[in-house]
Amino acid sequence: MSYTTGEIAKLCGVTVRAVQFYDREGLLPPEDYSEGGRRLYGENSLKTLQLICVYKNLGLSLFEIKSVIADGSGGKILLSVLEEREKTVEQEIRERLSQRDGIKAVKECLAQGRAMSPEIYLDMQTIMEGKKRLKITYAFMAACAVIGFAEQTVSVVLWAVLGMWLPFAIIMPCVFAIMAAIVTVYYKNTAYICSDCGKKFKPKFGEFMFAKHTPKTRKLVCPHCGSKKFHVETYSDL
Repeated sequence: MSYTTGEIAKLCGVTVRAVQFYDREGLLPPEDYSEGGRRLYGENSLKTLQLICVYKNLGLSLFEIKSVIADGSGGKILLSVLEEREKTVEQEIRERLSQRDGIKAVKECLAQGRAMSPEIYLDMQTIMEGKKRLKITYAFMAACAVIGFAEQTVSVVLWAVLGMWLPFAIIMPCVFAIMAAIVTVYYKNTAYICSDCGKKFKPKFGEFMFAKHTPKTRKLVCPHCGSKKFHVETYSDL
């Protein structure tokens, strides 16, 4: 079956100009010509154009597509090209995710009224890296809390329903020990970034315990500039 330029373009969802361009580049030469001189394409050309569209959607360059189309080694060139393209896409994803994290950090700075200093980029990196490391701490705290709650529930049920007070007497100190461990780990692994000067600091334990706070900030006094306001929580390497 033969197709005109317009017909093969329509079948593959591309423009006539695209088909003509691939012809000029030697990727899609016509298989025949009509009596009026119109280009005609067959089934092989249709398959070739479909492959070109697939490779283009994968992000391959014109040079790479030419190399793959001309490959007679059973797909080795295609595999090599795709591996390189995969690495490029993964790098682009990492960069995009980094940009997204930066956007979130700036939005947090603006929402909290933090100063937008020339060092804001480094500040954002510190915040986002700290958040990643804090996730491990939060996971540990959550696991301990679940264990403590389960132990407390069991001991209360045994005491209230079965009248067994001994498990309650034994378990409750363990629950308090777990809670103390959660607070200790939380304090040890957290620091704060000043909303004004941008410097990281670690408050004293008493100030940390009784300060007003949100899930991501705590109202503290910065030891560097004396600013007393809500500062952003981050991972402590101090």
